[in-house]
Amino acid sequence: MYIADGHTHCDHSHDSFVPAREMIENAIRLGASYMAMTDHCDRDYALIPAFFDVPQIDLKRHFAESRALKAEYAGKIDLAVGLECGYYAPADKLYAEILSKYETDVVINSVHVAGEEDCYYDSYFTRGRREAYGIYVRAVLDSVKADFPYDVIGHIGYVARKAPFENRALRYEEFPDMFDEILRGIIERGKALEVNGRGTGIPYIPEDGILRRYKELGGELITYGSDAHYPQLQLIHFNEVKEGLKALGFKYLFHYLSHEPIAEAID
Repeated sequence: MYIADGHTHCDHSHDSFVPAREMIENAIRLGASYMAMTDHCDRDYALIPAFFDVPQIDLKRHFAESRALKAEYAGKIDLAVGLECGYYAPADKLYAEILSKYETDVVINSVHVAGEEDCYYDSYFTRGRREAYGIYVRAVLDSVKADFPYDVIGHIGYVARKAPFENRALRYEEFPDMFDEILRGIIERGKALEVNGRGTGIPYIPEDGILRRYKELGGELITYGSDAHYPQLQLIHFNEVKEGLKALGFKYLFHYLSHEPIAEAID
């Protein structure tokens, strides 16, 4: 099938040190037909004092290099130029301004900050599982309503990535009402739901209960993203995602070029 990785990072992001060309060449070696260069745009961090020391993306460099590579590799792999925007409501206007200035193929809207804390760090979980996960899910719900143009809601379940709890995966039945509102919002707005290959004790997120409910509510737009920051994670759990989606009744995986969702059959 057409193998599309809709979420990757390179040294344009503050948390990767791998050149974009190396990521592209490795994607080609792995058989990918499409790769989205969605480096971190962290205007959420830029507005929260605890994260002022996190380097911000050099937007001019990111778009100049990504566009040049897109042209260079045409015919070898379909490259999409994009961003992963870290959701935080006060940053919406900043993202809208940036996205009005630069030509993109795809924009991922992801929650990393919940309650002005990054839920990747141990200190976030001192409040206990129910509260920690609930604050995160509420932030995801808010993110669906973001006032900047985006295509995909990224990595629902990120909160569990470094959570110190047993059976840490975030599941539908924990917050069914909020998840229904999130999933209906995604569908009503014509956005896509990302299945992220970097799971949390499970092969991918969101877990099957959330994906099943998305399907029941009429959701169809699904993307796959490895969220790779280095080559060893590219296309991680792609086959598991494909088989899991087939088992749930999904027929297609989508990828984005010029903000248009392109369907490819799951074989």
